[in-house]
Amino acid sequence: MLQKGYKIRILIVFIVLFLLFMAVEARLYQLQISSYGYLTRKAQEIHVKRRVINPFRGEIVDRNGNVLAVSTRLKSLYVNPLAIPSEKKEELAKLLSPVLVIPPEKIQARLEGKSHVSLARKISQDKAIQVDEIRKNLKLISNSLYFVEESKRLYPLGRTLSPVLGYTTIDDSGDNRGIFGLELKYNDWLSGKYEKTVSHRTALHQYLEPIEQDLLESTYGSRLILTIDQTLQYIVEKALRSSLAETRADSAVGLLQDVKTGEILALCSLPSFDPDIFHTYDAELRRNRCISDPIEPGSVMKIFTAAILLDTGLVRMDEIIDCRMGHAVLDGRSVWDAGGHKMGRVPFPETFYFSSNVAFCSLGLRIDPIIYYSYLRAFGFGQKTGIDLPDESAGILYPVSKWTKYSRTSLAMGYEIGITPLQIIAAISALGNRGQRMQPYLVREIQDAGGHVIQSFKPREKFRMVSPQTADRILGLMEGVVVQGTGKKAMVSGYRIGGKTGTTRKSNKKDEREYIAGFAALFPIENPRIACYIAIDNPKGAYYASDVAVPVFREIARQTLSHFAIPPSIATEKMQVVEPVETVAPKSMVRKEAPQVLPGQMPDFSGLTMKEALKALRNYSFDVRFVGSGVVIDQSPKPAAALTDLNECVLVFGKPGAINLSGKEL
Repeated sequence: MLQKGYKIRILIVFIVLFLLFMAVEARLYQLQISSYGYLTRKAQEIHVKRRVINPFRGEIVDRNGNVLAVSTRLKSLYVNPLAIPSEKKEELAKLLSPVLVIPPEKIQARLEGKSHVSLARKISQDKAIQVDEIRKNLKLISNSLYFVEESKRLYPLGRTLSPVLGYTTIDDSGDNRGIFGLELKYNDWLSGKYEKTVSHRTALHQYLEPIEQDLLESTYGSRLILTIDQTLQYIVEKALRSSLAETRADSAVGLLQDVKTGEILALCSLPSFDPDIFHTYDAELRRNRCISDPIEPGSVMKIFTAAILLDTGLVRMDEIIDCRMGHAVLDGRSVWDAGGHKMGRVPFPETFYFSSNVAFCSLGLRIDPIIYYSYLRAFGFGQKTGIDLPDESAGILYPVSKWTKYSRTSLAMGYEIGITPLQIIAAISALGNRGQRMQPYLVREIQDAGGHVIQSFKPREKFRMVSPQTADRILGLMEGVVVQGTGKKAMVSGYRIGGKTGTTRKSNKKDEREYIAGFAALFPIENPRIACYIAIDNPKGAYYASDVAVPVFREIARQTLSHFAIPPSIATEKMQVVEPVETVAPKSMVRKEAPQVLPGQMPDFSGLTMKEALKALRNYSFDVRFVGSGVVIDQSPKPAAALTDLNECVLVFGKPGAINLSGKEL
């Protein structure tokens, strides 16, 4: 038998074990039953996270699908100050400073806060790896320094078309808020939308499953298909840049419009800006002068004065007009003919060919002011065209109540009125369309991420400016300007061109002489397809439109006719050869696979699309500049080149089998 002392010890052990068992049972009861709901919610908070998927801004492409604006995703670095021990903050700031190129005291100031804050926006993959290594070396938890993917807007053409495309600024998802140009006008379409989902994650906040593709695509913004032709835009900009360099002018504009539809094919305002770094440019350089800056058109206005006179029967085509040898006093003001064109009594068409101020001022006095004003309004002057761009000016057209006795003579030769270049080309196009005005527009279609059309924009008639017969007579007058008048330098061998020069002395310059050299044209004149307007502001040296603007137009017209493969309308013994825009190169294969590369060498990007190139470049820290569109046809540095100390890579895009669309050497 057990001694009494042993029995007591056994009893004590039993009681202790029983109490421990009951404590465990109580704890299990608490965990499994009484606190089940609370603990389940806490577990879900840790392992199941509501996840916000940021929107992805839609592309902007030209009429042929060439990319003009695109977005990519880059990593932005955020910090949770409460997850970083105080004794490690100073060291962390010093280590991060050279990687992020941010002063250490600025980083440490953010580490001293109490809420999550960004340290650097849109950093390269290489820098992201370095930051993660620093975190691991300091033995910081994963959510102390973490990355959020944000979108970055890229403009592959740089300055080309920038006043039209506009630019974006940062919102909560990256570069996704349009603040100028088409980016602003169509921001609601382009910006995409936020989506929410629920994902499982580990205790280290790493997500266990990817986002479903359908859900991801629902965040994508719409794609804009423009009426712009990238090749024509390049042609116009190149010609204008050459003119600015040669004439040392202050600025220049150039527009091409489809006469039959109203589509804007090219719209150029120089000088321009790089939308990727728009904030470094003055506001003066970020204007779209084609729609925001009314100008006095000078003798280009005689096109519309002649249209009014012919449409109202106030002049006949065979009427003899006295030009008074280039000088006359009309209603108490002296009027002179410019350019040494001293004519006497000549048929009305010759007054147009040689741009007689005396003739048109005297003829302008025949037009009743009320009728004059109503026609000018019918031409679209003094009112916005309604193009799909923000910040359009209505121009300047004073009501008849504010006219003086000089107004009719001033208006006849293009003064006392302010017309935007867009208004001018829209009215010129209407004359090429037999007097029918069309609505100018820039966006042809809006598509979803899958390429399905959400909304399309068709040519839209506005109203008739003048009768078809009057429009036909104006076309004949404009052709005469090129054949025998002030626009001879606009001739393109084998083609019939119509145009009108306009040299305007700027009336807002009282103490100095500044001019605008302009030229408006339609071609081919027998069946106009394209309208063009060129204006060079304040050229130094030669300033007459016939010497400054007309040669620019000729180069644009020559290449535009080639681009559209419009056949010659005049048989000539020595036909001028119009050089093609692109040159055939040996490479013609389009490659779709990702580039393979050895460590430390430049990949071969040949044949990749812009999206594929952007994806392949995510792991590189050097800057990338895109030229052209299509697939990669050239690059610098060349494939397999060493990446040591490389700061920039240039990728040239074009059609398969073409080289260097921009014509620039790498």
